[in-house]
Amino acid sequence: MAGAAPAYRYDYPERPAPQFPRVRVIPGDGQQGRTKGLSPTLVAFARISAIVLVVFALLGFFRVGLASATVTTALSAEEVSAKIESARSLGNELEVREGYLSNPTYLKVEASKLHMGAGEAPVTITLPEDMVKTDEAGALSLSLSLRAVAQQG
Repeated sequence: MAGAAPAYRYDYPERPAPQFPRVRVIPGDGQQGRTKGLSPTLVAFARISAIVLVVFALLGFFRVGLASATVTTALSAEEVSAKIESARSLGNELEVREGYLSNPTYLKVEASKLHMGAGEAPVTITLPEDMVKTDEAGALSLSLSLRAVAQQG
């Protein structure tokens, strides 16, 4: 049987100790000795400039929206004006036709063209009672109408 192998090796070469850079502490002013980034005046100016830019952009958006609404309103007003003009011309045409149709002479001429004439005596037509019936709600009822027709015979 073969001999057991050790689980760990103990013959590693020795590692050299890590070398850290040497740090020297120099007494001084700390944070005060360092230079600051930007002057507060410059930062304030940049913020105010950004706010003014945003306000101008919002005013521009508002102006474009208002111009768009104005154009849309003008187009719809023009469309309504065209419809009104069309309705007026149609109304005038209907007035002229109504004038022709209410003129008895025109009616007699048109009737004679169709070979129509006045009757010798007036005729009266008597219609029977209406067979269409309605229910309590006022809707037409087929079953009630059929019953009424059956009862009349």
